[in-house]
Amino acid sequence: MGSNRPIIAGNGLAIFLIIVFVLPVTGVLAYIVTSPLDDWMVQLGTWLHEKYAWSFSTFETQERFAKIGFAIRSIFIAVGISFLYFWLSNWLNQGLARVSSKGSAGREAYIIEAIQPWIFVGPALVLLILFLFVPAFSTLSLSFQEADGARTVRNYAFLWDSSALGYVQFRYAMRNSLMWLVLVPTVCISLGLLIAVLADSVRWGILAKTLIFVPMAISFVGAAVIWRNIFAGGGIEPQQVLNGVTPSYQIGLLKALLGHTAAYNEPLYSLKFWGNFFLMWILVWVQTGFAMVIFSAALRGVPEDTIEAAKIDGANPFQMFFRVKLPQIFSTVVVVWTTLVILVLKMFDIPYALSANDDDKLLLATMMENARNNWSVGGDNVENLFAAIAVMLMLTVIPNMVFNARRIRREQRELGH
Repeated sequence: MGSNRPIIAGNGLAIFLIIVFVLPVTGVLAYIVTSPLDDWMVQLGTWLHEKYAWSFSTFETQERFAKIGFAIRSIFIAVGISFLYFWLSNWLNQGLARVSSKGSAGREAYIIEAIQPWIFVGPALVLLILFLFVPAFSTLSLSFQEADGARTVRNYAFLWDSSALGYVQFRYAMRNSLMWLVLVPTVCISLGLLIAVLADSVRWGILAKTLIFVPMAISFVGAAVIWRNIFAGGGIEPQQVLNGVTPSYQIGLLKALLGHTAAYNEPLYSLKFWGNFFLMWILVWVQTGFAMVIFSAALRGVPEDTIEAAKIDGANPFQMFFRVKLPQIFSTVVVVWTTLVILVLKMFDIPYALSANDDDKLLLATMMENARNNWSVGGDNVENLFAAIAVMLMLTVIPNMVFNARRIRREQRELGH
């Protein structure tokens, strides 16, 4: 089949070139043909504005409805172009394979099967290159530049300079990120496993798992607002002002249970150092349901004959779990751990929603925002410092990627044997 490789490469290149020219032209024509939709939306907006006497100007209404029309067109055109891509590429693949094979059915099937995977993987690779690799290398290059474009390592030296503001914040961000990386996945996995095992042993286990899974449907900002009220400090009395009365702040449920009075009005998440653990708990509360559901499904997949054999051998519940069930779902544990690690590394919403921006609460992601807004080194060099922090954040992901790559390769070798 080695003689087919030039044919496969030629057919693949032909398909690529045709699609590269045909799809953009089709997209442009689709936008031109559907452009009257924007005018119709503007007319609709003007009619609604006059009928309901909206308070904002007619021009603003027309602008908004024009944007809505453009968005609707873009969605339908994007979906249509996607279907056209797969139909056209498959049709070309089969047609070119039929011509190149010269009547040989086996050769035709071989050419089709060699090109077919790239038809589906190709768009993903293009998007990956455009929106991941290109920005990543651009950020890396920017982190080694001054504001004037000169090459330097000063941006990284600044992060480790003990006399600079960035050093203190960077040290706290690294410490806090490490604590989150260790504690949040560990607690989520431990609680998820515990609940998945115990819930199946009680009659109301399904109800319990449902209630524990509910926080997964809440956004991180929504969860932060919920727990902000529970961690609230209180202690501020209403006061009469010119335009009314300032609101009072009630003591949160948890602070009330701890016996804190109104005089102690600091929210729990604002405590020095210990406030980090209250912030972590919000993410644990949200993600434990995810771990529980995955582990519950994995435990149901453990073969019954293995469990029966362990019972016959006299295994107690602890031995049954740690020596029989857990080893068989270890790959699932690793997948959940990887997912939670990635989630923690990009955690931004919860600290930001709670305005937990003190130096001892910073994470790498929130430090990037802090640097963009507050730092000023070498004039306009703040964007380069911002890029250096982003590179440091990317470096924290590499060990996780290497570990999973080695694990997948090892599993593939085991399956091959």
